[in-house]
Amino acid sequence: MHAPRHAPDLNRWIADLGTAIARATQPDPITPGTDYRTGTALLAFTVEPDGRIADIRLVGSSGDAALDRRAIAKLRRADPLPAGPDGAPRRTQVAAVGVAERIVRSVRHPEMTARRAYA
Repeated sequence: MHAPRHAPDLNRWIADLGTAIARATQPDPITPGTDYRTGTALLAFTVEPDGRIADIRLVGSSGDAALDRRAIAKLRRADPLPAGPDGAPRRTQVAAVGVAERIVRSVRHPEMTARRAYA
């Protein structure tokens, strides 16, 4: 049995998808000395032959709904991915998306607190 004629093109597309997805879903940068909430969400999605991302599904939560939404948004920003060769099928892909969100702590100024306490 012979492989389809477009197999090398299809294999190249699959490799290109892997590279583009890995680039788009790199973990967020973290600045030393700053507090972050971090997690990794596992997303499944479909890549259409024209490279559009469709049907993103959370299949493994980071444990934090806000981080899960951030992971989905990160993947959506990668749309569209490279288009496939003629006759390419839809592909289901899975990606682990590392995300980080800076923790912002409110700072109270002692002089403002003192004024309120005695006002």
